[in-house]
Amino acid sequence: MSNIPVTHASAPKKRGRTLLLLLVAIAVVIALVVTGGSFAYAKQFEGKALPGTTIAGVDVAGKTAEQIRAIVQKKTTGVTVTVDANGERTTVPLEEIGGHIDVDKTVEKALSRESSIPSVVSAALSGTQDITPEVTVDEEKARAYAESLVPDNEVDPVDAEIVQDDDTKEFSVVESKAGKGVDPSEFVASVKKNAPELKDFTVTQKFTSIEPQLDTAKANETIETLEGMLKSSMVVTGPEDKTFEVKRKDRLGFVSITPNDKGDNFEINIDQEKVDTYVGKIAGKVATTKKDGIVEVAEDGSRTEVSPGKDGVKVTNQKDITEKLTHALSSGENLDIAMTTEVEKAEVKEKKVEKAPVDPEKVPSELPSYAPAEAHNGEKWIDINLANKTVTAYVGDKAVWGPVSVVDGGKGTETPTGEYEIWHRTEVQNMGCTPRYDYCTKGVKYNQFFHKGYALHSAPWRSSFGYSGSHGCVNMRVKDAKWLFEWASLGTKVVSHR
Repeated sequence: MSNIPVTHASAPKKRGRTLLLLLVAIAVVIALVVTGGSFAYAKQFEGKALPGTTIAGVDVAGKTAEQIRAIVQKKTTGVTVTVDANGERTTVPLEEIGGHIDVDKTVEKALSRESSIPSVVSAALSGTQDITPEVTVDEEKARAYAESLVPDNEVDPVDAEIVQDDDTKEFSVVESKAGKGVDPSEFVASVKKNAPELKDFTVTQKFTSIEPQLDTAKANETIETLEGMLKSSMVVTGPEDKTFEVKRKDRLGFVSITPNDKGDNFEINIDQEKVDTYVGKIAGKVATTKKDGIVEVAEDGSRTEVSPGKDGVKVTNQKDITEKLTHALSSGENLDIAMTTEVEKAEVKEKKVEKAPVDPEKVPSELPSYAPAEAHNGEKWIDINLANKTVTAYVGDKAVWGPVSVVDGGKGTETPTGEYEIWHRTEVQNMGCTPRYDYCTKGVKYNQFFHKGYALHSAPWRSSFGYSGSHGCVNMRVKDAKWLFEWASLGTKVVSHR
């Protein structure tokens, strides 16, 4: 029996497994090498910008925060903006128009990617990643700068005005003028768009036209409306067919033109107080004030009419005329209205008077040195004492009446001094009232002329005496002038002295 060798089938399997283990070992070794290299590669980018990182085209890969900040600040410094405003170009620093590069946020963005091995390897394989700088724009500052581009004298629109001439009362138009403005939104948007490039750039700012609220056309329309109001006929009729036409200049004096409350148009205003003043003025040409009469009654019962009195006339519908005139003017309607009047009856008042007694304390105890020769013969004479503003009646050396207070000539029209005699007497006459005089007083009573046109006469228009203020004559109370007129006669001596 022979022995036959036996072959085991497991030998080839063992060799294959050994090869697999070898390959795995090699792979592990390679992995360890690669991993270690990647780790080392990634390790050098900790806290730094990853591969391919750029800011505004500048490579900052592997740069630290401080290095990146220095690069950004250098690029930012000196960035200027050329502003083209209506064809005028001005170059200013970016900061002046409100632009600002936020360096810290830009650095933060550059370092924001994760520095893990996969991220670093991915960044190295993916190429360049450009970081856009963080830009802020102070819109209020940019807006203010944009608005400053408009010349000061062209910024605000000028409203039209309607002005009235003080003398003619006519209205005229001062034309409006458009202003210039800007819309800063495009300006701000352009700064935001261009500033991140960290390069000088140009911004164009256009001006817009700002129209005034009150333009020339509205002013002219208002004037046309006023002209329509002035075309109507306006007449007020007084007594005895006396008529008063309300003329154009008078009507213009009642009117004012002002902007309305909204300020977007003009309005025509009629001042009713001015209308009422005008109506009162024309009513005054018709109306008269009642003047009561005065009769002086002496102790002996004799009566002297100082003033006969005069009835007055009163306009009774002045308020109605004012209202209708105002309405007619505002509506442009015609007006024809009559005044209504009523008579105010004058009264006659009595006034008791006494003869002026002789005042011994005011009369010289002996014949004055200025007494005329007639005084020594016991004749009548009249003493006008301009120093004391008095008149005294003498018979010889005896005062029989007075002294009474009078009003003598004022400055420039002084009463003459000297020795005279009464040369003309009239019981009633007008004083002045000719082109030769600048005054006219009618119905003056008890006139005794002692030198040319100078006279002693009554002055019922005066309420007090004892001062200088006449045109040269000696003004007296009515009762005093009456007594002296009845006592004296033509030829009576008059001495006027100071």
